[in-house]
Amino acid sequence: MRPDEAIRFLRQFQELLAEGGFVATYKFALLQALADLSVEHHGAFDGSLSLHVEQIAEKFIEYYWNQARPFQQEILKQNTSGQAEVVCLVEEYREQVDGKLGRLQSSHTPWSRLKRRVAAIIIKMPLWKLQTVGNRKNEFLYRESEYSNRTIRLLPGVPEAFRVFHPLLTSMIRGGWIAQIHRIKGNRDILGPGAELEEFLFGTDRGSLARYRELLRNHQAGECFYCGKKVGNAGDLDHFIPWSRYPLDLGHNFVFAHKGCNNAKRDHLAAPVHIERWRVQNLDEGHRLARAFDEAGLTNDLKRSLLIARWAYEQGFASGARLWVRAGEFEDCDYRWKAALGVAGGLRLAADEDPPDYQ
Repeated sequence: MRPDEAIRFLRQFQELLAEGGFVATYKFALLQALADLSVEHHGAFDGSLSLHVEQIAEKFIEYYWNQARPFQQEILKQNTSGQAEVVCLVEEYREQVDGKLGRLQSSHTPWSRLKRRVAAIIIKMPLWKLQTVGNRKNEFLYRESEYSNRTIRLLPGVPEAFRVFHPLLTSMIRGGWIAQIHRIKGNRDILGPGAELEEFLFGTDRGSLARYRELLRNHQAGECFYCGKKVGNAGDLDHFIPWSRYPLDLGHNFVFAHKGCNNAKRDHLAAPVHIERWRVQNLDEGHRLARAFDEAGLTNDLKRSLLIARWAYEQGFASGARLWVRAGEFEDCDYRWKAALGVAGGLRLAADEDPPDYQ
């Protein structure tokens, strides 16, 4: 992407957030979905990316899953005229699976039904209103005229921009989402401090994290993923690709570690010696882990975890990141990350699978 193209994209994105008509939070969810799906899927040779509306619906469900639970004893409104329909749907399905999204995702029929219902709302509401600023359309993300078979096509260069600027765009989207929640009159009596609200809207489910930790402790025979020594205390659950780089809880991205190792790694990407160990655990034993996650009702997706990892290291390589080896020791992010991650092997096979056959 040329510098002038990058600047133009960022300016248009900023204008959309600043001046677009936001009645509900759907537009923020849609923008975040387009950004995340650009990371989690391969584009075409011309730099475009075709997305089925049910793929977008899956992301909506993920975003609103934790938000469809009480905040200060009440569920926050996500629409100026009442509760958003997607939130009501998600709340209904949350009750059926005791709040466990992984359990719903592993139940084919109800999961498919919810995706279809949310997709219908996306088609009706935000998909054709997102790119309207004032009284004019600026179709810099996708063309309405190209919509076919419930699929939109992100224009050439747009997926790359989403990938390159993902952390920045996510921060902008979340800031706008929080501001919209504050603007909705029905929320004013129950809202707390901004930091508390941000953690509620976009943070992790602590109960799920504890279950991930115990499952991975058993899988790793009680050993720290990074140093290989036994963990005598409760230990920590670490996002292998740091939460600060890609805020999503997926089973295969977690590892069990000493608290000291976890604190030393912090928000750094791990060095090739750790990448290779993570690849073995998640490729060679990934399907066994997936079954364990499914049985525990924990969200997981091996293919997405691998694609997110590749994206993170591509960005780290481009920016000259320093990779964490152990406490106080780092090395440059060079070509070795590709071999360690198996880009030419298992990862490529996983990434090039055919997309789901949505109906």
